[in-house]
Amino acid sequence: MVSNSVKSVCSGLIAAVMAVSLAACGSASSGDGSSASSDSGIKQETISASEVKELHDALPQEIKDKGEISIGYQNTAGLPYGVVGEDGKDQGLNVDAANLIGEVLGVKVKGQGADFSQLIPGLQANRYDLVTNITTDTAERREVVDFIDVLYGEPSSLVVNKGSDQAGKTLDDVCGITIGVDSGSTHEEKAKAQAAKCKEEGKKELKVSSFKGISNMLLALKSNRVDAVYLSMGASRYYAKQDPQIQLSKPNSDIVELNGFMVNKGSELGPVVRKAMLHLNQDGTWKKLLDKYGLADLAPSDDVVENTQADYQSLLDAAKKQRS
Repeated sequence: MVSNSVKSVCSGLIAAVMAVSLAACGSASSGDGSSASSDSGIKQETISASEVKELHDALPQEIKDKGEISIGYQNTAGLPYGVVGEDGKDQGLNVDAANLIGEVLGVKVKGQGADFSQLIPGLQANRYDLVTNITTDTAERREVVDFIDVLYGEPSSLVVNKGSDQAGKTLDDVCGITIGVDSGSTHEEKAKAQAAKCKEEGKKELKVSSFKGISNMLLALKSNRVDAVYLSMGASRYYAKQDPQIQLSKPNSDIVELNGFMVNKGSELGPVVRKAMLHLNQDGTWKKLLDKYGLADLAPSDDVVENTQADYQSLLDAAKKQRS
């Protein structure tokens, strides 16, 4: 049974998290491209692109005939990636990326928000032609999908409450606590691997609690149902900046992975989307969109966008060298 005091705390937390999430979801700027910053820290700006006819012509015939492309993305990730706005519409980087690609390809976008765990199965069931979710590119995932890499990835971070005795620690350092993760994500896999390591070494149990979306994870953290949450650095940076009650446990700016969009393995659409993203990367539009969400420093090189290999260590090494 939940006490009234706990219910009150949870209600307050829900309101606080929704306020943070929805502050960035107000109306976009006027059509002249002017922008203003909201309290969320995300620029209220519309980034658009023009159709590239040769890319439209290269689309699979079925998509050209419909004049529409079905694109899936996570709308439970929280900002800066994806949320459901106060008006009931999906908003965030994942959504803006889908719309940009649709504009370059000259087709309407049928956006479909979902939980992360539904995205790859949705591709395989042909509910989506493309997934514009910022997703970690792994060899395991490449067995069933093709990636178009669009973003460098920094190490994921533990986020803790201010004053927590877990501050200064990484995932590799923790046992004997409870951490929250996004269901179906690589963070969940890594956390469970660390839990197994704790058990093998005879240390206190690391408990892993899975949630659907960042907002639910942060509610659990701030109500002390978990001791830390494990997030991508982009989300960690965003939420730690917005909420004075939480902090990054141990900031780290190394580049360790590539993140990208997904199509079905061998899909005819893949090479077309890759060329569309290369176009957006080369003309500066993609970096402008990343800047809107505070991620411009993670904009990829053209070599990253063109990459089709699961082993991309040389690309990471080049990026690290450029940063040093």
